Amino acid sequence: MAGAAAAVALSFVLAILFARRAPVLAEVVPGAARRAIPVPAAVRTCVRIAALALFVVTVFAAFAGIAEPMMNLAPTMVWIVWWVGLSLVVACLGDIWPLLDPWATLFDAADATARRLGSRKGIALGWRWPPALGVWPAVPLLLAWSWLEIVYPIAAVPHRLGVTAVAWSLLTLAGMVCFGRERWQRGGDVFAIYFALLGRMAPLDWRDGGRAIVTRAPGDGLVAVQPGRELPAGGVAFVLAMLSSVLFDGLHSSAAWPWFESVLARLVPFGTVIGETVEGTTGLVLVWLAFLAAYGLACWITARLTRHASPASIARSFAPTLIPIAVGYNVAHNFSALVEQGQNTLYLVSDPFGWRWNLFGTAQLHTRSGLVDARLTWYVAISMIVLGHCIGVWLAHRVALRDQPRPRDAARTAIPLVLLMLAYTAISLFVIAAPMVQYVPH
Repeated sequence: MAGAAAAVALSFVLAILFARRAPVLAEVVPGAARRAIPVPAAVRTCVRIAALALFVVTVFAAFAGIAEPMMNLAPTMVWIVWWVGLSLVVACLGDIWPLLDPWATLFDAADATARRLGSRKGIALGWRWPPALGVWPAVPLLLAWSWLEIVYPIAAVPHRLGVTAVAWSLLTLAGMVCFGRERWQRGGDVFAIYFALLGRMAPLDWRDGGRAIVTRAPGDGLVAVQPGRELPAGGVAFVLAMLSSVLFDGLHSSAAWPWFESVLARLVPFGTVIGETVEGTTGLVLVWLAFLAAYGLACWITARLTRHASPASIARSFAPTLIPIAVGYNVAHNFSALVEQGQNTLYLVSDPFGWRWNLFGTAQLHTRSGLVDARLTWYVAISMIVLGHCIGVWLAHRVALRDQPRPRDAARTAIPLVLLMLAYTAISLFVIAAPMVQYVPH
Protein backbone atom coordinates (compact mmCIF):
# COMPACT_ATOMS: atom_id res chain seq x y z
CA MET A 1 0.00 0.00 0.00
CA ALA A 2 2.84 2.38 0.84
CA GLY A 3 4.61 1.53 -2.41
CA ALA A 4 1.46 2.10 -4.44
CA ALA A 5 0.85 5.48 -2.80
CA ALA A 6 4.49 6.41 -3.47
CA ALA A 7 4.08 5.47 -7.14
CA VAL A 8 1.03 7.72 -7.45
CA ALA A 9 2.89 10.57 -5.71
CA LEU A 10 5.84 10.08 -8.07
CA SER A 11 3.49 10.33 -11.06
CA PHE A 12 2.50 13.81 -9.84
CA VAL A 13 6.15 14.83 -9.65
CA LEU A 14 6.66 13.59 -13.21
CA ALA A 15 3.57 15.48 -14.36
CA ILE A 16 4.94 18.68 -12.85
CA LEU A 17 8.30 18.18 -14.56
CA PHE A 18 7.14 17.09 -18.01
CA ALA A 19 3.62 18.48 -18.50
CA ARG A 20 4.18 22.23 -18.49
CA ARG A 21 1.97 23.46 -21.33
CA ALA A 22 -1.77 23.87 -21.50
CA PRO A 23 -3.38 21.04 -23.52
CA VAL A 24 -4.21 21.72 -27.17
CA LEU A 25 -7.67 20.39 -27.89
CA ALA A 26 -8.45 18.58 -31.13
CA GLU A 27 -11.53 20.75 -31.63
CA VAL A 28 -9.37 23.82 -32.29
CA VAL A 29 -6.88 22.10 -34.61
CA PRO A 30 -7.53 23.02 -38.28
CA GLY A 31 -8.84 20.11 -40.30
CA ALA A 32 -9.77 17.98 -37.26
CA ALA A 33 -13.36 17.64 -38.46
CA ARG A 34 -12.17 16.34 -41.84
CA ARG A 35 -10.43 13.43 -40.14
CA ALA A 36 -13.76 11.93 -39.11
CA ILE A 37 -14.19 8.36 -40.34
CA PRO A 38 -17.80 7.66 -41.39
CA VAL A 39 -19.48 4.43 -40.30
CA PRO A 40 -21.67 3.03 -43.12
CA ALA A 41 -25.39 3.06 -42.43
CA ALA A 42 -25.66 -0.63 -43.32
CA VAL A 43 -23.08 -1.53 -40.67
CA ARG A 44 -24.85 0.54 -38.04
CA THR A 45 -28.21 -1.02 -38.90
CA CYS A 46 -26.86 -4.57 -38.71
CA VAL A 47 -25.17 -3.91 -35.37
CA ARG A 48 -28.31 -2.35 -33.88
CA ILE A 49 -30.52 -5.24 -35.03
CA ALA A 50 -28.07 -7.83 -33.70
CA ALA A 51 -27.85 -6.04 -30.33
CA LEU A 52 -31.64 -5.84 -30.08
CA ALA A 53 -31.96 -9.54 -30.93
CA LEU A 54 -29.39 -10.43 -28.25
CA PHE A 55 -31.31 -8.32 -25.72
CA VAL A 56 -34.57 -10.13 -26.53
CA VAL A 57 -32.88 -13.53 -26.22
CA THR A 58 -31.33 -12.52 -22.89
CA VAL A 59 -34.67 -11.40 -21.43
CA PHE A 60 -36.41 -14.53 -22.72
CA ALA A 61 -33.65 -16.66 -21.14
CA ALA A 62 -34.21 -14.88 -17.81
CA PHE A 63 -37.91 -15.84 -17.80
CA ALA A 64 -38.04 -19.15 -19.69
CA GLY A 65 -34.55 -20.55 -19.25
CA ILE A 66 -33.23 -22.86 -16.58
CA ALA A 67 -33.10 -21.39 -13.07
CA GLU A 68 -29.46 -22.39 -12.55
CA PRO A 69 -27.49 -19.12 -13.03
CA MET A 70 -24.38 -20.75 -14.48
CA MET A 71 -26.48 -22.53 -17.12
CA ASN A 72 -28.61 -19.51 -18.03
CA LEU A 73 -27.42 -16.85 -20.48
CA ALA A 74 -28.97 -13.87 -18.68
CA PRO A 75 -26.70 -13.48 -15.59
CA THR A 76 -23.47 -13.91 -17.53
CA MET A 77 -24.60 -11.65 -20.37
CA VAL A 78 -25.78 -8.85 -18.07
CA TRP A 79 -23.13 -8.78 -15.35
CA ILE A 80 -20.01 -10.09 -17.10
CA VAL A 81 -20.30 -9.38 -20.82
CA TRP A 82 -22.31 -6.15 -20.62
CA TRP A 83 -21.71 -4.43 -17.30
CA VAL A 84 -18.02 -5.34 -16.84
CA GLY A 85 -16.80 -6.32 -20.30
CA LEU A 86 -18.50 -3.57 -22.29
CA SER A 87 -17.36 -0.98 -19.73
CA LEU A 88 -13.74 -1.89 -20.45
CA VAL A 89 -14.32 -1.89 -24.22
CA VAL A 90 -15.91 1.56 -24.04
CA ALA A 91 -13.07 2.92 -21.90
CA CYS A 92 -10.48 1.62 -24.40
CA LEU A 93 -12.24 2.06 -27.76
CA GLY A 94 -14.86 4.74 -27.21
CA ASP A 95 -18.56 4.95 -26.48
CA ILE A 96 -20.09 2.34 -28.80
CA TRP A 97 -23.17 2.03 -26.58
CA PRO A 98 -25.38 4.22 -28.85
CA LEU A 99 -24.93 1.55 -31.54
CA LEU A 100 -25.83 -1.26 -29.14
CA ASP A 101 -28.56 0.36 -27.04
CA PRO A 102 -31.65 -1.84 -27.59
CA TRP A 103 -34.02 0.69 -26.04
CA ALA A 104 -32.87 3.42 -28.42
CA THR A 105 -33.40 1.01 -31.31
CA LEU A 106 -36.93 0.21 -30.15
CA PHE A 107 -37.78 3.89 -29.76
CA ASP A 108 -36.30 4.87 -33.13
CA ALA A 109 -38.24 2.09 -34.86
CA ALA A 110 -41.52 3.16 -33.24
CA ASP A 111 -40.80 6.83 -33.93
CA ALA A 112 -39.99 6.16 -37.61
CA THR A 113 -43.18 4.12 -37.97
CA ALA A 114 -45.25 6.94 -36.48
CA ARG A 115 -43.72 9.46 -38.89
CA ARG A 116 -44.46 7.22 -41.88
CA LEU A 117 -48.06 7.02 -40.71
CA GLY A 118 -48.36 10.80 -40.79
CA SER A 119 -47.22 12.05 -37.38
CA ARG A 120 -44.80 14.90 -38.02
CA LYS A 121 -43.39 14.92 -34.50
CA GLY A 122 -43.23 11.15 -34.13
CA ILE A 123 -44.06 9.67 -30.74
CA ALA A 124 -42.01 12.08 -28.59
CA LEU A 125 -44.11 14.53 -26.58
CA GLY A 126 -41.30 17.09 -26.34
CA TRP A 127 -41.53 17.86 -22.65
CA ARG A 128 -38.89 20.29 -21.40
CA TRP A 129 -36.07 18.93 -19.25
CA PRO A 130 -35.09 21.62 -16.70
CA PRO A 131 -31.36 22.47 -17.07
CA ALA A 132 -31.03 22.61 -13.29
CA LEU A 133 -32.11 18.97 -13.14
CA GLY A 134 -29.04 17.92 -15.13
CA VAL A 135 -28.26 14.26 -14.54
CA TRP A 136 -29.51 14.19 -10.96
CA PRO A 137 -32.22 11.58 -11.73
CA ALA A 138 -29.49 9.22 -12.95
CA VAL A 139 -27.56 9.42 -9.67
CA PRO A 140 -30.08 7.49 -7.52
CA LEU A 141 -30.64 5.15 -10.47
CA LEU A 142 -26.93 4.28 -10.52
CA LEU A 143 -26.95 3.74 -6.76
CA ALA A 144 -30.08 1.62 -7.11
CA TRP A 145 -28.42 -0.50 -9.80
CA SER A 146 -25.43 -1.03 -7.50
CA TRP A 147 -27.84 -1.86 -4.70
CA LEU A 148 -29.47 -4.54 -6.81
CA GLU A 149 -26.08 -6.03 -7.60
CA ILE A 150 -24.52 -5.92 -4.13
CA VAL A 151 -27.13 -5.51 -1.39
CA TYR A 152 -30.17 -7.20 -2.91
CA PRO A 153 -28.37 -9.48 -5.37
CA ILE A 154 -30.35 -10.33 -8.47
CA ALA A 155 -27.33 -11.63 -10.36
CA ALA A 156 -27.94 -15.21 -9.19
CA VAL A 157 -31.68 -15.21 -9.95
CA PRO A 158 -32.44 -15.08 -13.68
CA HIS A 159 -36.16 -14.38 -13.16
CA ARG A 160 -35.44 -11.30 -11.01
CA LEU A 161 -33.00 -10.13 -13.64
CA GLY A 162 -35.71 -10.43 -16.27
CA VAL A 163 -38.19 -8.46 -14.16
CA THR A 164 -35.58 -5.72 -13.69
CA ALA A 165 -34.91 -5.59 -17.44
CA VAL A 166 -38.62 -5.24 -18.23
CA ALA A 167 -39.10 -2.57 -15.54
CA TRP A 168 -36.18 -0.54 -16.85
CA SER A 169 -37.42 -0.94 -20.43
CA LEU A 170 -40.77 0.55 -19.48
CA LEU A 171 -39.15 3.40 -17.56
CA THR A 172 -36.60 4.38 -20.18
CA LEU A 173 -39.02 4.10 -23.10
CA ALA A 174 -41.49 6.28 -21.19
CA GLY A 175 -38.70 8.81 -20.60
CA MET A 176 -37.85 8.85 -24.29
CA VAL A 177 -41.49 9.36 -25.23
CA CYS A 178 -41.92 12.21 -22.76
CA PHE A 179 -38.66 14.11 -23.29
CA GLY A 180 -37.27 12.77 -26.55
CA ARG A 181 -34.61 10.11 -26.92
CA GLU A 182 -31.52 12.34 -26.89
CA ARG A 183 -32.71 14.53 -24.02
CA TRP A 184 -33.61 11.51 -21.89
CA GLN A 185 -30.28 9.81 -22.62
CA ARG A 186 -28.36 12.92 -21.57
CA GLY A 187 -30.27 13.42 -18.34
CA GLY A 188 -32.08 10.32 -17.09
CA ASP A 189 -30.68 7.26 -18.86
CA VAL A 190 -28.18 6.02 -16.29
CA PHE A 191 -26.52 3.56 -18.66
CA ALA A 192 -26.13 6.02 -21.54
CA ILE A 193 -24.59 8.56 -19.16
CA TYR A 194 -22.33 5.92 -17.60
CA PHE A 195 -20.92 4.68 -20.90
CA ALA A 196 -20.61 8.21 -22.30
CA LEU A 197 -18.41 9.22 -19.35
CA LEU A 198 -16.25 6.11 -19.71
CA GLY A 199 -15.91 6.74 -23.44
CA ARG A 200 -14.33 10.14 -22.82
CA MET A 201 -11.00 8.55 -21.87
CA ALA A 202 -10.79 6.48 -25.08
CA PRO A 203 -8.71 7.41 -28.16
CA LEU A 204 -11.80 7.11 -30.38
CA ASP A 205 -14.66 9.58 -30.24
CA TRP A 206 -17.88 8.09 -31.67
CA ARG A 207 -19.99 11.03 -32.76
CA ASP A 208 -23.59 11.48 -33.90
CA GLY A 209 -24.76 8.21 -32.41
CA GLY A 210 -21.92 6.21 -33.96
CA ARG A 211 -22.18 7.68 -37.45
CA ALA A 212 -18.56 8.87 -37.46
CA ILE A 213 -15.32 8.23 -35.59
CA VAL A 214 -12.71 10.86 -34.72
CA THR A 215 -9.30 9.92 -33.33
CA ARG A 216 -7.79 11.83 -30.43
CA ALA A 217 -5.11 11.41 -27.80
CA PRO A 218 -6.21 9.10 -24.93
CA GLY A 219 -7.72 11.16 -22.14
CA ASP A 220 -8.36 14.27 -24.22
CA GLY A 221 -12.09 13.77 -23.84
CA LEU A 222 -11.67 14.15 -20.07
CA VAL A 223 -9.56 17.29 -20.30
CA ALA A 224 -11.32 19.10 -23.13
CA VAL A 225 -14.18 21.44 -22.38
CA GLN A 226 -16.28 21.03 -25.51
CA PRO A 227 -19.56 22.86 -26.10
CA GLY A 228 -22.38 20.72 -24.79
CA ARG A 229 -20.03 18.22 -23.11
CA GLU A 230 -19.33 19.96 -19.81
CA LEU A 231 -20.44 18.11 -16.73
CA PRO A 232 -24.08 19.11 -16.10
CA ALA A 233 -25.73 19.55 -12.74
CA GLY A 234 -25.33 16.31 -10.79
CA GLY A 235 -22.38 15.20 -12.91
CA VAL A 236 -19.94 15.32 -10.02
CA ALA A 237 -22.25 13.25 -7.84
CA PHE A 238 -22.64 10.73 -10.67
CA VAL A 239 -18.87 10.32 -11.17
CA LEU A 240 -18.36 9.83 -7.45
CA ALA A 241 -21.16 7.26 -7.42
CA MET A 242 -19.21 5.36 -10.10
CA LEU A 243 -16.21 5.24 -7.78
CA SER A 244 -17.98 4.62 -4.50
CA SER A 245 -20.22 1.80 -5.72
CA VAL A 246 -17.26 -0.28 -6.91
CA LEU A 247 -15.33 0.35 -3.69
CA PHE A 248 -18.40 -0.54 -1.64
CA ASP A 249 -18.64 -3.83 -3.54
CA GLY A 250 -15.22 -4.76 -2.17
CA LEU A 251 -15.95 -3.36 1.28
CA HIS A 252 -19.17 -5.38 1.55
CA SER A 253 -17.19 -8.63 1.28
CA SER A 254 -14.14 -7.57 3.31
CA ALA A 255 -13.20 -8.12 6.92
CA ALA A 256 -14.15 -4.49 7.68
CA TRP A 257 -17.84 -5.09 7.01
CA PRO A 258 -18.62 -6.88 10.33
CA TRP A 259 -17.05 -3.92 12.12
CA PHE A 260 -19.40 -1.55 10.28
CA GLU A 261 -22.38 -3.75 11.21
CA SER A 262 -21.40 -3.62 14.88
CA VAL A 263 -21.07 0.18 14.79
CA LEU A 264 -24.45 0.54 13.09
CA ALA A 265 -26.05 -1.75 15.69
CA ARG A 266 -24.87 0.58 18.48
CA LEU A 267 -26.46 3.61 16.81
CA VAL A 268 -30.01 2.23 16.68
CA PRO A 269 -32.36 1.94 19.66
CA PHE A 270 -31.77 -1.07 21.89
CA GLY A 271 -33.61 -4.16 20.76
CA THR A 272 -34.06 -2.99 17.17
CA VAL A 273 -33.23 -5.71 14.66
CA ILE A 274 -31.36 -4.47 11.59
CA GLY A 275 -31.56 -6.70 8.57
CA GLU A 276 -28.82 -7.21 6.02
CA THR A 277 -30.75 -5.15 3.47
CA VAL A 278 -30.88 -2.10 5.74
CA GLU A 279 -27.21 -2.50 6.65
CA GLY A 280 -26.17 -2.77 3.03
CA THR A 281 -28.31 0.16 1.92
CA THR A 282 -26.96 2.35 4.70
CA GLY A 283 -23.40 1.38 3.89
CA LEU A 284 -23.79 2.07 0.17
CA VAL A 285 -25.22 5.55 0.76
CA LEU A 286 -22.67 6.40 3.46
CA VAL A 287 -19.72 5.41 1.27
CA TRP A 288 -21.07 7.62 -1.53
CA LEU A 289 -21.61 10.52 0.87
CA ALA A 290 -18.09 10.04 2.26
CA PHE A 291 -16.66 10.25 -1.25
CA LEU A 292 -18.70 13.40 -1.91
CA ALA A 293 -17.56 15.00 1.35
CA ALA A 294 -13.88 14.17 0.80
CA TYR A 295 -13.94 15.42 -2.79
CA GLY A 296 -15.83 18.56 -1.79
CA LEU A 297 -13.26 19.28 0.94
CA ALA A 298 -10.39 18.89 -1.54
CA CYS A 299 -12.09 21.29 -3.97
CA TRP A 300 -12.77 23.78 -1.18
CA ILE A 301 -9.09 23.72 -0.17
CA THR A 302 -8.10 24.21 -3.80
CA ALA A 303 -10.39 27.21 -4.07
CA ARG A 304 -8.81 28.71 -0.93
CA LEU A 305 -5.31 28.16 -2.32
CA THR A 306 -5.90 29.54 -5.80
CA ARG A 307 -8.78 32.01 -5.31
CA HIS A 308 -9.52 31.89 -9.05
CA ALA A 309 -12.75 29.85 -9.02
CA SER A 310 -15.48 28.61 -6.72
CA PRO A 311 -15.34 25.13 -5.16
CA ALA A 312 -18.29 24.05 -7.33
CA SER A 313 -16.52 25.13 -10.51
CA ILE A 314 -13.34 23.35 -9.48
CA ALA A 315 -15.33 20.21 -8.65
CA ARG A 316 -16.89 20.14 -12.13
CA SER A 317 -13.51 20.74 -13.80
CA PHE A 318 -11.61 17.96 -12.03
CA ALA A 319 -14.35 15.32 -11.65
CA PRO A 320 -13.78 13.78 -15.13
CA THR A 321 -10.16 13.03 -14.16
CA LEU A 322 -11.52 10.55 -11.58
CA ILE A 323 -13.01 8.33 -14.30
CA PRO A 324 -9.74 6.41 -14.98
CA ILE A 325 -9.74 5.55 -11.28
CA ALA A 326 -13.25 4.12 -11.62
CA VAL A 327 -12.05 1.99 -14.55
CA GLY A 328 -9.08 0.77 -12.50
CA TYR A 329 -11.40 -0.10 -9.60
CA ASN A 330 -13.68 -1.96 -12.01
CA VAL A 331 -10.87 -4.16 -13.32
CA ALA A 332 -9.40 -4.71 -9.86
CA HIS A 333 -12.69 -5.87 -8.34
CA ASN A 334 -14.00 -7.89 -11.28
CA PHE A 335 -10.91 -9.39 -12.93
CA SER A 336 -11.35 -12.89 -11.53
CA ALA A 337 -15.09 -12.96 -12.34
CA LEU A 338 -14.41 -11.65 -15.85
CA VAL A 339 -11.91 -14.43 -16.55
CA GLU A 340 -13.58 -17.31 -14.73
CA GLN A 341 -17.25 -16.64 -15.40
CA GLY A 342 -16.62 -14.98 -18.75
CA GLN A 343 -15.70 -18.39 -20.11
CA ASN A 344 -19.33 -19.39 -19.69
CA THR A 345 -20.21 -17.24 -22.68
CA LEU A 346 -18.57 -19.77 -25.00
CA TYR A 347 -21.12 -22.45 -24.28
CA LEU A 348 -24.06 -20.27 -23.25
CA VAL A 349 -24.31 -18.78 -26.75
CA SER A 350 -24.98 -22.31 -28.01
CA ASP A 351 -27.37 -23.21 -25.18
CA PRO A 352 -28.76 -19.89 -23.85
CA PHE A 353 -31.77 -21.38 -22.06
CA GLY A 354 -30.19 -24.52 -20.62
CA TRP A 355 -32.28 -26.72 -22.92
CA ARG A 356 -29.33 -28.86 -24.07
CA TRP A 357 -28.99 -27.10 -27.41
CA ASN A 358 -25.75 -26.78 -29.35
CA LEU A 359 -26.45 -24.02 -31.86
CA PHE A 360 -22.84 -23.09 -32.65
CA GLY A 361 -21.01 -26.25 -31.60
CA THR A 362 -19.59 -24.74 -28.41
CA ALA A 363 -21.92 -26.29 -25.83
CA GLN A 364 -19.15 -28.57 -24.57
CA LEU A 365 -16.72 -25.74 -23.80
CA HIS A 366 -17.31 -25.38 -20.08
CA THR A 367 -15.39 -23.23 -17.61
CA ARG A 368 -11.82 -24.10 -16.73
CA SER A 369 -11.35 -23.24 -13.07
CA GLY A 370 -8.06 -22.29 -11.50
CA LEU A 371 -6.94 -19.87 -14.19
CA VAL A 372 -6.91 -17.03 -11.67
CA ASP A 373 -5.54 -17.39 -8.14
CA ALA A 374 -5.18 -14.89 -5.29
CA ARG A 375 -1.63 -13.95 -6.29
CA LEU A 376 -2.55 -13.05 -9.88
CA THR A 377 -5.70 -11.26 -8.70
CA TRP A 378 -3.63 -9.15 -6.31
CA TYR A 379 -1.04 -8.21 -8.92
CA VAL A 380 -3.71 -7.25 -11.44
CA ALA A 381 -5.61 -5.30 -8.78
CA ILE A 382 -2.65 -3.29 -7.55
CA SER A 383 -1.47 -2.64 -11.12
CA MET A 384 -4.86 -1.39 -12.30
CA ILE A 385 -5.48 0.76 -9.23
CA VAL A 386 -2.05 2.38 -9.39
CA LEU A 387 -2.33 2.85 -13.17
CA GLY A 388 -5.81 4.38 -12.86
CA HIS A 389 -4.63 6.80 -10.19
CA CYS A 390 -1.48 7.74 -12.11
CA ILE A 391 -3.55 8.51 -15.20
CA GLY A 392 -5.95 10.50 -13.03
CA VAL A 393 -3.08 12.49 -11.52
CA TRP A 394 -1.63 13.24 -14.97
CA LEU A 395 -5.00 14.37 -16.32
CA ALA A 396 -5.69 16.44 -13.19
CA HIS A 397 -2.45 18.32 -13.78
CA ARG A 398 -3.41 18.91 -17.41
CA VAL A 399 -6.76 20.30 -16.27
CA ALA A 400 -4.90 22.54 -13.84
CA LEU A 401 -2.68 23.74 -16.69
CA ARG A 402 -5.76 24.41 -18.77
CA ASP A 403 -7.21 26.63 -16.07
CA GLN A 404 -3.88 27.99 -14.71
CA PRO A 405 -1.34 28.24 -17.56
CA ARG A 406 1.56 29.00 -15.19
CA PRO A 407 3.11 25.63 -14.16
CA ARG A 408 3.64 26.71 -10.54
CA ASP A 409 0.01 27.76 -10.12
CA ALA A 410 -1.16 24.57 -11.83
CA ALA A 411 0.88 22.39 -9.48
CA ARG A 412 -0.53 24.17 -6.43
CA THR A 413 -4.07 23.77 -7.80
CA ALA A 414 -3.76 20.01 -8.18
CA ILE A 415 -2.12 19.23 -4.82
CA PRO A 416 -5.32 18.75 -2.74
CA LEU A 417 -6.81 16.41 -5.33
CA VAL A 418 -3.57 14.42 -5.56
CA LEU A 419 -3.56 13.96 -1.78
CA LEU A 420 -7.12 12.71 -2.03
CA MET A 421 -6.07 10.23 -4.72
CA LEU A 422 -3.31 8.94 -2.45
CA ALA A 423 -5.92 8.26 0.22
CA TYR A 424 -8.16 6.55 -2.37
CA THR A 425 -5.22 4.36 -3.41
CA ALA A 426 -4.51 3.16 0.11
CA ILE A 427 -8.16 2.55 0.98
CA SER A 428 -8.98 0.67 -2.21
CA LEU A 429 -5.93 -1.59 -1.90
CA PHE A 430 -6.79 -2.32 1.73
CA VAL A 431 -10.34 -3.26 0.76
CA ILE A 432 -9.13 -5.57 -2.00
CA ALA A 433 -6.34 -7.13 0.06
CA ALA A 434 -8.42 -7.89 3.15
CA PRO A 435 -10.29 -10.93 1.74
CA MET A 436 -7.05 -12.38 0.30
CA VAL A 437 -4.86 -12.21 3.39
CA GLN A 438 -4.88 -15.05 5.92
CA TYR A 439 -3.35 -14.39 9.30
CA VAL A 440 -1.60 -17.56 10.45
CA PRO A 441 -0.38 -17.66 14.08
CA HIS A 442 3.35 -18.26 14.50
